[in-house]
Amino acid sequence: MFGEIHICQFPFTSGELGKPRPVLTLFDLGLDVVICRITSVLRTGPLDVLLADWKQEGLALPSVARLDRIVTAEKTLVTRQIGKLSTVDEQAVRKAWNQYMRL
Repeated sequence: MFGEIHICQFPFTSGELGKPRPVLTLFDLGLDVVICRITSVLRTGPLDVLLADWKQEGLALPSVARLDRIVTAEKTLVTRQIGKLSTVDEQAVRKAWNQYMRL
């Protein structure tokens, strides 16, 4: 399931549900998944991964996976799959995660 791009009601940091938006599945936890936000607001932080193959991945605009915006959600909230990361983008996400998300 890692690398799949879906549409989800991603919550705002206030806890309120936001609008449907693309999300990237990071981990499958059985009934839940860990997802991160994908946005077309291009940012350049260390946990923002520019998706080079955004068009073939089903995204409408150049986009960034925001690894600092993660949520654990029930799989029922993660709806329609629109794409999957290319090998290049999958490697970029793994590299950023492994570089910055160590305990």
